[in-house]
Amino acid sequence: MCDRPVVPSFKPSEEWHEDWPYGESTSVQVLASISGAAAGCAVANFLRPLTLNPDADVPADVDLYYQGGFTAESMPPSDGGPWRIILASAGQDGFDSLIGAADDLTDALRATPGEVRLTWQELAATSVDSPAQSPRRARPPHGTGG
Repeated sequence: MCDRPVVPSFKPSEEWHEDWPYGESTSVQVLASISGAAAGCAVANFLRPLTLNPDADVPADVDLYYQGGFTAESMPPSDGGPWRIILASAGQDGFDSLIGAADDLTDALRATPGEVRLTWQELAATSVDSPAQSPRRARPPHGTGG
């Protein structure tokens, strides 16, 4: 099992909670970067219970999953980098859904035997009313959590 220090829980900053456009349908999001020898297995453990959306409008190297009130965009390592998962949620319960998804990811990674490391990066909220905005094309991140 993984040590807690290498797989930290997501601890959102106050700025992240406050940085979203009021009065608009908004997507809140966070980027998880997963590395280590067992990263592939750990990511698979997290994604296994989620539903894959094979018809999603995403780049060829991205898989979009969903469950309940959140989505997870999974991107495999490129050029020796980490696995990346963007967790996103919109709607009235967006923050709670996203934090629940982050907890599920943390639990899945901690339950995977072998070396797994996780870093979190808060992403700026985006308006879901604009088709040009998506978690992949979001404004630059403004801080880190965890």
